[in-house]
Amino acid sequence: MYDVRRLNMLLEVHERGTLAAAAQTLHLTPSAISQQLSALEKEVGTPLLTHVRRRYQLTEAGRILIEGTRSVLSELDTMKTRIERLTGEPSGTVRIAIFQSAALAVLPKALEYLAQHAPQVALHAVQIEPEIGLTMTKSREFDITIAEAYPHHFIPEMSELSYDLLTHDPLHLMVPTSSAVEHVADTHALPWVLERPGNTSREWAINRCRSFGFDPTIRYEIDDVITHVHLVKAGLAAAMVPHFIVQAIDSLDGVRLIDHEEQSRKIFVVTRTESRDQLSITAVREALQHAVNH
Repeated sequence: MYDVRRLNMLLEVHERGTLAAAAQTLHLTPSAISQQLSALEKEVGTPLLTHVRRRYQLTEAGRILIEGTRSVLSELDTMKTRIERLTGEPSGTVRIAIFQSAALAVLPKALEYLAQHAPQVALHAVQIEPEIGLTMTKSREFDITIAEAYPHHFIPEMSELSYDLLTHDPLHLMVPTSSAVEHVADTHALPWVLERPGNTSREWAINRCRSFGFDPTIRYEIDDVITHVHLVKAGLAAAMVPHFIVQAIDSLDGVRLIDHEEQSRKIFVVTRTESRDQLSITAVREALQHAVNH
């Protein structure tokens, strides 16, 4: 019997071409994956990968194994769904990847809802960026990812995943109360705090400023959005913040929110297609919907 986790690692290396790329997807080190694949080759009794021009390619045995792996992994999800429906009771651990502002805004209420309505479901939550969470949900490291799509930015769509819209989360320009700013265009002379390069929210904020004819002066690059709020309260920066963060902070003293045009991001609950209707995952999805509605 082959180890399912090792089979999944082989699939990721095949799809991404390198150990480094697969390791990033699985949140492991390349050496850890290499050791597990070596163990898998010993189980199978023949090489599964060959190294060609800095990339890995499947041997004939590897191709046979990959064909079966896709079916096995899909069938495991389907089997769990069918077994849950026999009992009629949602239960077990659901692993969820969630980003900071969503964790602050919806996680406590969702946990309260689960405790009342699905007490046999345990939620294991990890704060992680949505793009990473999506690939790790596809590779079965998570069962659910909370993902975001900013205006004119789209989240990666994978055929193995199902995307359910959870809510629209308004986006605000936040400035110090002492500032005379009345519009994004007025912030051209202010210092800004944004998340680090590569983050979708940063790209959206920069493009938003550029649509009014200027590049923001980025003085602070910090991923913790609560810190953004504190910098604005201290009169040190302007920021773009989602409404999830506004809901989570104790006080708006010291800041002013400006909304001249309706701008919002879409929040999605993403699962693997075969596991979408598992009772435990359905219970978590209902809990998240309750959290955004109350």
